[in-house]
Amino acid sequence: MKKFSKSFLKCISETQITSVRVGKGRDKFTGIWMVVVKDRVFGRSYYGAEKSWFTDLLNGDNGEIKCGKEIIPIKGVKPADIDAINKVINKAYENKYLIKAYNKKWTDGLAEPERVARTMEFIPV
Repeated sequence: MKKFSKSFLKCISETQITSVRVGKGRDKFTGIWMVVVKDRVFGRSYYGAEKSWFTDLLNGDNGEIKCGKEIIPIKGVKPADIDAINKVINKAYENKYLIKAYNKKWTDGLAEPERVARTMEFIPV
């Protein structure tokens, strides 16, 4: 199984908005919040739109993550161990994004059950 390089994980950890592009016919990258936990990369769909990077990954499309100048092909999986790792993911969001007080609404929102249910793990392919 492929793994993200340490430098790519570092980029994601240090970048506030990481870009993802998923789905047929999508040319543009979408900026989302991503976190790194135990060398694994996670993102959560905030709004749960019917047509989004999340639903495209859920439907089996592959995509790409762009961080800095590097673009890595990925697939997405719902983490089988979400119950075990959820608190750590929530804490990673707080640690990364609560450096700005106005982000509290969003970090709290990402910890709500409906958004936890929309957790995606990005896997390099």
